[in-house]
Amino acid sequence: MSNNFTFNYSVATNKGIRPINEDANWVGFNKNHQGLIVLCDGIGSQDDSQIASLITVEVFKTAFEKRSKIFNIDHFFLRCLKTAYSQITKRSAEKLNNKKIGTTLVVSFIDKDTVTTFNLGDSRLYHYSFLENDWTQITRDHNLYNYFLDLSEKDPKIDINELCTRHRSQLLSLTKCLESGSNAHRDYDKFIFHIALGDVLFQATDGVYHYLKLTDVNNVIKTNNNNFNAISGNLIDIALENRSNDNLTCVIMECANADSKAD
Repeated sequence: MSNNFTFNYSVATNKGIRPINEDANWVGFNKNHQGLIVLCDGIGSQDDSQIASLITVEVFKTAFEKRSKIFNIDHFFLRCLKTAYSQITKRSAEKLNNKKIGTTLVVSFIDKDTVTTFNLGDSRLYHYSFLENDWTQITRDHNLYNYFLDLSEKDPKIDINELCTRHRSQLLSLTKCLESGSNAHRDYDKFIFHIALGDVLFQATDGVYHYLKLTDVNNVIKTNNNNFNAISGNLIDIALENRSNDNLTCVIMECANADSKAD
């Protein structure tokens, strides 16, 4: 037996104190009740990176809307990733004199009670389990700090504290992303987990999750029980009140109902 869920979801984005919004996102469902959440955060240190985030979201959106059902999510993701990389690199070459432009990427695919998430960069997906009454961070940031942690686990002789002290101003620098003229996107992460009735997915850029607590998400959901669409905007408001200095985008999705059907 498996569950075909129906979902409540809320999406919001805000440029915050930045002059433009380099984030991009899309949420959609097909005729077979499969869902897709795409979230991108253009790399702020690279001018015109909103082009990379917008292109990437549009590639995934267009490909998803052309299909009534996704049979192989790995094939779908990889094909879209390659297409997005090709279009970003082409735009950079033709319009931007080969300037580096790039974006983070989190793609979550929902099929019945299974979520498959692909990640590049430091935008995140969190999962709230209703049964366990707890949050889990699904994705792992691709930044210099986690890279140092991985090195120290492989080689105990490496002094992680010394590395972090020496590079303390760069610890949040990205080590992987989707970027024009770079192969860094090939080494993406993939996560698979199951969801149940009452569970919540929270997908957000760093301009949101760095400036609120997961308890804030619970509280906002509870106080907006009759106005689910307002939740993401309210979370962004909290992050802005906590002085977020970045673009802000988040998606909240709740497993609302389930019809049990035999596979």
